[in-house]
Amino acid sequence: MCCKNNFIKNICFLRWEKLKKQFYSTIEKQIVEVKEKPYKVAFGCAIGISINFIPTFGVGFILAFFLAGLFKANKASAAVTSLVTGPLVPLMYAFNFFLGGLIWAPVMEKENLWDFIIGQYALILKLGDFKAKILSFLELFGFTFLLGATVNAVLFGIACYLLVNYLLNKYYQ
Repeated sequence: MCCKNNFIKNICFLRWEKLKKQFYSTIEKQIVEVKEKPYKVAFGCAIGISINFIPTFGVGFILAFFLAGLFKANKASAAVTSLVTGPLVPLMYAFNFFLGGLIWAPVMEKENLWDFIIGQYALILKLGDFKAKILSFLELFGFTFLLGATVNAVLFGIACYLLVNYLLNKYYQ
């Protein structure tokens, strides 16, 4: 009876090892042997990182996947890049506010960025009617944020594209 259990355990172990080996070899082939042209993979990565600067409410990787298909980029690299950079979204949003304020503060004739940011938050926290609060909230989180998001998405997208394209071309030559 004991030999029979060991025999079954050995068979299960061998099957598990075979499946594990097959899985890792498949993953290795898909990662190492990219069948797409490097510029398509790089463009997919650029879409994936750019989409995370824009508020997508948790569906950024799906949006990145479909945008990559629309622009004929690598869909997998777009979705994976969006998922991998997903934990950085709070930092990206903070950078959106900073850059948007940096651009928007001189336009609003504010001398100091910190004065501009404090003024924006003061508008949100001031006492008043609900409509005024909503409008001031939208001003801060609307234009300032979206301006920063647009600039960051373009800049980081281009930087990601150039970096990934360079690395892939260097690796495959």
